Amino acid sequence: MDSITLKRKIRTLWSKIDSRLSKSVLLYVWFLFISFVFWLVLSLNNSLQQEFAIPLKLKSVNDSTTIITHVPQSVKIALKDRGVAMLKYKFGNLPTLQIDFDKYSDGRGLIRVSSADLMSELRSIFSATSVITAVNPDSLRLLYTNLPPKKVPLCFDLDVQPNLQYVINGAVRSNVDSVLVYSDKNTLSALTEVYTYHVEERDLTDTLVREVAVAPIVGAKIVPKSVRLTIPVEQLIYKKQRVPVLVIDQPANINVLTFPAMVEASFLVPQSMYRKTVGIKAAVYYNDVLESATNHVAVRVVEAPAICKSVSLSVDSVEYIIEKH
Repeated sequence: MDSITLKRKIRTLWSKIDSRLSKSVLLYVWFLFISFVFWLVLSLNNSLQQEFAIPLKLKSVNDSTTIITHVPQSVKIALKDRGVAMLKYKFGNLPTLQIDFDKYSDGRGLIRVSSADLMSELRSIFSATSVITAVNPDSLRLLYTNLPPKKVPLCFDLDVQPNLQYVINGAVRSNVDSVLVYSDKNTLSALTEVYTYHVEERDLTDTLVREVAVAPIVGAKIVPKSVRLTIPVEQLIYKKQRVPVLVIDQPANINVLTFPAMVEASFLVPQSMYRKTVGIKAAVYYNDVLESATNHVAVRVVEAPAICKSVSLSVDSVEYIIEKH
């Protein structure tokens, strides 16, 4: 038997085997598909239970009415129904629960939907075959007001400390200086200020910009709910400046002259103020002049801006002479 004949026989045999294998695979897939169809039919006819988040909406709310309490976006329920219905809900055909403001408002600032009322509203949006076994929340209690808002100053609850080489240079800034508060008459009349949540920072080396929530007030709605605070922080740099020596408490007929008349002050100042003249004052006291046993008197820093740190003078005393008029 030559090699060509052998190859032909091998190909023929393999074709038969391959054909039988393909038929077996196709037959297996076909039976598997039929089994899946039977399983699917049986499953869709059985009762299943699953959790769903039902969208919640308030309707018939007047433009002059402000809902104070946060309204949940959805109500979570455990629903039991046939598989066909559950499949429909599963792929997005959930009904929306609409609560009628006029039906459940007491006319005095409260919307109350009891557990029985909420269950009744939910049942009305599902088919008769659906069974609701659990609801969360199981009732609704929402506050509202028809009064206009009150504009209230906003205060900052801050405990902020810069690094030793830095300083807070300037006032804390906010994108708003007041907020609008919606509430009942008594709450609004007693309200004089609103605070942010507490902010605590240490060792700051750069300007701090932060979104801070406004602290809530029970029975009130605050707009906006958060503000953006900016706390300016600058590096301190070394600076020298010559300042005149003043005489404090000298009589009208006396003139005290000091030598030198100006002294050098050294201090740390925020970088943005380096090229500016800083209001530092040095002085001697006339009483010290009278009590001095020499022609020298102590010179002190008597005034310096709070923004300047570690202020010192190049000398601790100056010479003087007294002139009488």
